[in-house]
Amino acid sequence: MLINNGLIISHLTMWRSEFELYFIEDNAANFTGHIIKEGQGTLFPQGSIHYLINAPCGNGSLVAVTSSEDPGRIDVATSFFNALPASMISAALGGQKVKIDENKLSTVDPAQGAEECRRRCNLL
Repeated sequence: MLINNGLIISHLTMWRSEFELYFIEDNAANFTGHIIKEGQGTLFPQGSIHYLINAPCGNGSLVAVTSSEDPGRIDVATSFFNALPASMISAALGGQKVKIDENKLSTVDPAQGAEECRRRCNLL
């Protein structure tokens, strides 16, 4: 179940209500978004970075199906900032100096939903 204003953050890998779906195509060439409505489904190419938002103020359900060789999932930002050395993070960001507040990073579903959505649904 994806709770009111729930968010499945960016990661690699039959709804009630509707979800907003976004993904990045071909090494950030295109950022694409779609609305997935009740009874609809979608497929993600293996390894695509994508996220879902349950934007309406109400609970929704989703079903995720993987092969029997499920490789798991990687939360992109969490893994990027938690697992890579600071020098590699800096290099990936064009040489920018990066200061990470490790107290704000979590290893399991850190997202609480977009602030605008939480405000609209009276969750703040």
